[in-house]
Amino acid sequence: MRVAMRKPAAVATVVLSLGLVGPASAATADPHASCAGLVGPYYAGQGPGTHADVTLGVVAEFRSAGMAPGANFSDFASFHDGTAEACLG
Repeated sequence: MRVAMRKPAAVATVVLSLGLVGPASAATADPHASCAGLVGPYYAGQGPGTHADVTLGVVAEFRSAGMAPGANFSDFASFHDGTAEACLG
């Protein structure tokens, strides 16, 4: 019975620790990171699913224009604008 009680407690501890570390990571992103590296944590801080929604929107927009979305993501990852806001501006 002791083992059965430890597993839920361990899972809860991991979930809580990840929840607390996530927002701190978004706030302390390295300004030398690429725009892809800066924008990911920025959107993660906006709420669950935000990053996925934006990414799917970009993919749909590029496909409807007949362009490969991967080229856009590659270009975006090569920019180093210093902040997520500058990258998105």
